[in-house]
Amino acid sequence: MKIKELGLEEVRSVDWNYDKECIQLIDQRLIPFDFQINDYITVTELCKAIKTMVVRGAPAIGSAAAYGIALAVKEIENVESCNKKEELEKKMDLLLATRPTAVDLANFVFKTYTVAIESNYSFEETLLQATRLTTQMIEECKLIGTNGLEIIEEGDTILTHCNAGPLATVDHGTALAPIIQAHRNGIEVKVFVDETRPRLQGARITAWELEQEGIEHEIIADSVAAFLMSEEKINKVILGADRCLLDGTVSNKIGTYSIAVNAKYHDVPFYSSFPWSTIDQESNTAEDFKIELRPEEEVKYIKNKEGEVLIANPKSKAFNPAFDITPPKLITGYITAKGVLTTQELVQKIKEK
Repeated sequence: MKIKELGLEEVRSVDWNYDKECIQLIDQRLIPFDFQINDYITVTELCKAIKTMVVRGAPAIGSAAAYGIALAVKEIENVESCNKKEELEKKMDLLLATRPTAVDLANFVFKTYTVAIESNYSFEETLLQATRLTTQMIEECKLIGTNGLEIIEEGDTILTHCNAGPLATVDHGTALAPIIQAHRNGIEVKVFVDETRPRLQGARITAWELEQEGIEHEIIADSVAAFLMSEEKINKVILGADRCLLDGTVSNKIGTYSIAVNAKYHDVPFYSSFPWSTIDQESNTAEDFKIELRPEEEVKYIKNKEGEVLIANPKSKAFNPAFDITPPKLITGYITAKGVLTTQELVQKIKEK
């Protein structure tokens, strides 16, 4: 992605620094108030970064965790008198426990772990696999941008929720990829950006990414979306996904289901956009899925440039599910590297894969 205000034309939210032999992550918690790249040299440090959402977005988490397996191999390669397989599995379990919803994490971790075992704990081969998976995902996101152009027309007003831009996917984005590509191709659109309570990823991150690209946009409270649909001021919804089940059911940031219901009622096309690594190859229906619950402090406090501000009654409890589930009957199509697919086409492509 490019960062106009810093004069950076090419930067990724997750990367491997070969000189320092460490993972580098853009600290997404600081955006839009500050821009900082942090170094992570141990699996423990990386796990904390994933849990505290230094890095967020299912594909970016997957990439970071894949590089985490490479870090794990590096940590155990010079340890004497240890069961390397056992130690590697312990570190793998730590990574898997950080964000259970983002299936990209598990997919990338297991694929990288397999290469680590098959290569007899070769750091070079394990790192190569993490890089390969990341590169493949980035290329898929680029294709998502190209394929998604078929649903975007001049003058569209598009609603998005949470953040599914370049920061969430290492580069290009998923939901934002077609929007950015359209803008670069001279197709002018306007984006309504849900603030996305409780962590405000839309208001903070998506709005910032759109600003960097010079794309017209307005931030709205989450509850405004239905009103805008009723006024016919939104004609498409494009969101990302943290997990897609085998039947086309999608789990995404809390609030997605509400948007899908409202879009269906107001006859507004609703699209889910994701790379193939976001598909859960083990789960058939929503009954197989467990929602991640996060700390109630995220609801009761808002972070600004100075720190955290209490915005709720301090003695009240808060319920904070991070995701919800949207059934296929509410989804118009899926924007993927294999094209814009109907539910039936997606299910068939998954079977073929």
